[in-house]
Amino acid sequence: MLTSGINQQGLRPRNAREGNMTKLKIKSINHGETKADKNRYCGPAVISAITGMTTGEAARLIRHVSGRKSVTGTSTWEVKRSLEMCGVDSKRESFGLALGRRKGPTLAAWLKHTVKQRTADRVFLIVAGWHWQLVQGRRIVCGILGDPTSIRDKRVKRRARVAEVIELHSMGAITKPMAAAKPKRAAQPADGDRAKAKRLAAKLGFTIESQYDTYFDGSRQYMYWIDGADKYVDAGVVEYSCHYSWYDVLESLQAIEAHRRPKQSPANCA
Repeated sequence: MLTSGINQQGLRPRNAREGNMTKLKIKSINHGETKADKNRYCGPAVISAITGMTTGEAARLIRHVSGRKSVTGTSTWEVKRSLEMCGVDSKRESFGLALGRRKGPTLAAWLKHTVKQRTADRVFLIVAGWHWQLVQGRRIVCGILGDPTSIRDKRVKRRARVAEVIELHSMGAITKPMAAAKPKRAAQPADGDRAKAKRLAAKLGFTIESQYDTYFDGSRQYMYWIDGADKYVDAGVVEYSCHYSWYDVLESLQAIEAHRRPKQSPANCA
């Protein structure tokens, strides 16, 4: 565990040294440029504001830590563990206050109580009003604010009760774990069938429609239709109008293509 160099009054001596540790600084929330880069919840937002990774990457990291399939609300352990994997250590602080979701001090009262402790080189991760936010000196940032702003900004929920306060410390270089990266999709056998089916459908003048049913266990069953091919079902060229794999779609399209091909007359050998 890192020693923070803080005395009994909760103040950091000026001569406290942090070696080669990266100085923590709160940043704007990074939502990236694509849908996969973005998560709108406050847990991924505060991780983004400390590490610089996108909220989508932070959400993937939390899913790795928690084992959950989606990230909406986040527990203290999940956020702390995710930050630890990025090289950020954390330690709870109360500064003599009785924190709590119902009877804890308001954010305004906490900010007033910690004026001397909130120096520009200290970063606090705070849960207030069931919402994660970061405070550094007189600046605050969260998923709602988007950018570091004054603690007196009207958008700051100053009446929210402070339930937890966690001071963050660098353990060295801030890194992005592999678990945060978007995994590259491995090519599946169905990929080739899908590409071939789409090319052949375009050649024959068809469009392919699809939909899926979701079962109680979360699994999906996909179904595909060749739009405009019903007459070939009636003619017995293809067996079904509904298909359950791209392989079946491709097989039906190939049968239609063969049916459309002009029939050659037998050679006259007389």
